[in-house]
Amino acid sequence: MPNWYPSWTKCSQPSDFRGAPWGGVAAIAILGALMGGGWILLTAGASIAPGVALFLATLCISGINFCNWWLNVRLICLGGDRSAIGAIYHLEPPEPTDNPYTAFANVSDLDTDYSFNLLLYQFVPKNQLPASFVNNQWSASAFAQLGADWPTLPPLVPGVPFAEVSDQVNQILPQQSMASLGLGFGGQGAESPDNAVLPGGSNQHFLMHCEIEGPGMHDLLVLLAVLLGVFIAAVFVWAIPVVGPILSAILIILALLALLIGAPAITHDVASPPNDGFGGTFNSYDPTKNPKDPVDLAYVFGRWVYDSLHTNEESNELHPVHYMIKIGQTTQGDLGAGNWPPGFGVIQLKYDAQFGVINSPTTIEIQAQPQNRWTLHPLLDGCISETPYPDPPPPGTVLV
Repeated sequence: MPNWYPSWTKCSQPSDFRGAPWGGVAAIAILGALMGGGWILLTAGASIAPGVALFLATLCISGINFCNWWLNVRLICLGGDRSAIGAIYHLEPPEPTDNPYTAFANVSDLDTDYSFNLLLYQFVPKNQLPASFVNNQWSASAFAQLGADWPTLPPLVPGVPFAEVSDQVNQILPQQSMASLGLGFGGQGAESPDNAVLPGGSNQHFLMHCEIEGPGMHDLLVLLAVLLGVFIAAVFVWAIPVVGPILSAILIILALLALLIGAPAITHDVASPPNDGFGGTFNSYDPTKNPKDPVDLAYVFGRWVYDSLHTNEESNELHPVHYMIKIGQTTQGDLGAGNWPPGFGVIQLKYDAQFGVINSPTTIEIQAQPQNRWTLHPLLDGCISETPYPDPPPPGTVLV
């Protein structure tokens, strides 16, 4: 079975969601500037170091506030973990900035997640949701109306019964649980040459956005917490007679050096495709141009959320991806023509059943029992439970 990939985020319930704290971030920074500058003015410039340290400490608090929002509030829970099956369509790898010291002015440079779009099974790149649905997609009756209209919509949609794909389609559509929040929903658009809007269609295609999490923003949170402690210490040690001002200045310098070293490390601590099955790289449909080029097919399992920070492409996601499995390859030509491998849809049901057993409370409870928490096999380390184990075979016995 695949590894469980690391995650540093949580998602918030729709009722607990709040927008990006830009106002609070700015207010804390301005307050810090006033406090630090006031300290320096009140002491007629005799205590510059603690004034600077106080200002820098408030900047750290401001950054920590934003990091906590990014990691714990930005993603909106839609209903637990979900799976999706399809073809790796488009890649959005993290790109380390050439100048990491300007990354703090551009949040995207600190986002080290590896993103990709998965073209859902039975769809082709040119398929797209009808404009009539998109214009009314937050309505409580929109999904039912889409199902009713489905038989009349080809070539916007594949010529398969709506019941066969309704669960997949629902995962990429706006959810009524967050309809009252007033957020946008641009959906995932296909890349050229498949982004031409068909008559009656839209630029929302049948793509599930997936993100393998990188630790960039978590790394920043840890760095800011350390720097905050150092800057606060610099404020207090200044009061030590004789050596205090020197120690305060040294602490500020050391903290700034840590920032200079830490910023490049953060922007280069990036996620990547899994090694097991994929070898650390994806073969995607876009931007390949040769009909014979390979395209990876995958089963993906992750937390089903809405990402509130995307602009113009607000959408549902599997974020983070908990694990994914390569289940074969096709070609760009076959995928564009809708020639999916036979029996492909059964694979999702198979893996869903297996992972359901693995993640069930009963399995977790059994795994936590002392007799099952061994490093070596119980026959070797002697951790024997009430369940009898057979004696090991005599040396030299060949087991068949």
